[in-house]
Amino acid sequence: MSWACKLTACAEEDLTALPRVIKKRVARVMVQMAADPFQGDVKALHGVEWKGVFRRRIGDYRILFTADRATETVIIHQISLRSGKTYR
Repeated sequence: MSWACKLTACAEEDLTALPRVIKKRVARVMVQMAADPFQGDVKALHGVEWKGVFRRRIGDYRILFTADRATETVIIHQISLRSGKTYR
């Protein structure tokens, strides 16, 4: 089973702003997510506004994504440094 990973425009901007070392880690994690998006440190977010959204931890960074099981597509919405503004 292979999933397709897609980035939103916001996530692409986030990715280009990251340091090179973190970009490599994110790329490696995206390859892992194509095999199984729920492996690793993945948690579902709570709250009405976060229904269906998951976060994947990469050190101090977080990837916020949704997964469509019917089409086997992972949509990455945000890649950011963990802070008080990450989940807003």
